[in-house]
Amino acid sequence: MKTCDNTSVGAIILDQHGRLLVFDRNTDPPGVAGPAGHIDDHGTAADAVIAEVAEEVGLTVTTLDLIAEEWQPNQCRRLPGPAGVGHHWAIYRMQVTGDLAPSARETRNARWAGPAELQSLTQRTLQHAYRLVSNEEFRARPGIEPVWLLWLAAAGLVEVHPEYTPLVHELIARPLAVG
Repeated sequence: MKTCDNTSVGAIILDQHGRLLVFDRNTDPPGVAGPAGHIDDHGTAADAVIAEVAEEVGLTVTTLDLIAEEWQPNQCRRLPGPAGVGHHWAIYRMQVTGDLAPSARETRNARWAGPAELQSLTQRTLQHAYRLVSNEEFRARPGIEPVWLLWLAAAGLVEVHPEYTPLVHELIARPLAVG
């Protein structure tokens, strides 16, 4: 099993209608998210996010802007890295070209999600945070991947009331029930 490099990138991709490109993750951790992955041997964070977008959804990045950079104590499916459990994340908003060609290994149900669907997925994640939805139920019918929730809120794509922020941070740090 690989060891985590404690670095990750993520892509926020919107279409001309303001819908977000998301998919159900086919690998741990469970959840609905955009393209993301470890930096590993890709070089820079920008190089890594461009590679992840191509690998996971078959699109070519034409522009990208770094919109968030921070440490999150989220677990991945790899062994803990030199900094323990967690990742220094770089989140990019970008424009892309090409035809959507999702990776069957890493994605299921790739789609452009509008505001109503994103908010419904947010509610599912908050229910999971409150333990109203079990790990098994969340894996079977996921909400937004917890580590993505606050970035999507900061980008104005979902609403998360500030009183829920500590609960979201607890969920991000909660150990995975790996399936």
